Amino acid sequence: MEYSNQSKGKGLISMLTAGFGLYLTAAMWTEFNNALGAFLGPSMGIIVGTFVFMIYQSKKNENEFTQGGNYLTSEATAIIRGEDGRLQQVESSVEKGRNPAFFIAMLYGMIILMSEISWSDLLW
Repeated sequence: MEYSNQSKGKGLISMLTAGFGLYLTAAMWTEFNNALGAFLGPSMGIIVGTFVFMIYQSKKNENEFTQGGNYLTSEATAIIRGEDGRLQQVESSVEKGRNPAFFIAMLYGMIILMSEISWSDLLW
């Protein structure tokens, strides 16, 4: 299997984005549960929060995977219709080697730091 220069850094960027999403989800979920617990009481807050989260996640997944059948796993790919009429995933015309993993890591780190300073007490 041969990888182009464009593929370098995709896995790292995906992992950074997944970790960043996990952090934000956990931080917001903690804030949401604290607010519900103060308003409805701890037990009822957990029950309502769980239902809200399940409904939200279900709708999010449904929209993500059914939006015109055009779900892409990478920003460096595109779906085109071939000569035979079939859809296929090909590399897009993104400039080779343009995966700014270090910049994205710095950006995510700054957002997490600012979140911790201003509202989230998840890590510290």
